Amino acid sequence: MNEDKPEMNEAVKKTLHSYRGKGRLLAALALGVGLLSIAVGVLVAVANLNLVVPMEGQLLRDHPELMRPGATNLIAAVESNPALRQEQDRQHLLVTFAHGKELLLTAAAVILIGLGTFLTLLLVIFNRRVTLRQINTSLAQISEQIKELQDRDGSGPAGR
Repeated sequence: MNEDKPEMNEAVKKTLHSYRGKGRLLAALALGVGLLSIAVGVLVAVANLNLVVPMEGQLLRDHPELMRPGATNLIAAVESNPALRQEQDRQHLLVTFAHGKELLLTAAAVILIGLGTFLTLLLVIFNRRVTLRQINTSLAQISEQIKELQDRDGSGPAGR
């Protein structure tokens, strides 16, 4: 860097240090959201395997008529027995409620993945801007040094 202008060097270092901190914060945030979305995705899978699938299996075991296509025995049995109808409605309600929870968790995972992707894109754009600013600063310093060398050697525009 240019040793003749320490205040410019310090300003550049301070600015780059500020950008480095912001970049680290953005990277940590993107990583945190990404890990959170993975955790929610795993939670959805575990909830499906431990909650919803057994409930669906129980519903089919309790009412095997549901598995036979075109079976009308269940309709006749339900119409003649209100307690069976109530139990079937309760089981359907539980399964529907479990599916609703699972859908909510899936939506949360998708939102978190989208947010993580957005933060990662912001990080890439931010790092690109910081790199371009650093290159511009370095080029300005090199240009200044070349001008000083030309002026010292007398080969500058005034010495020609």
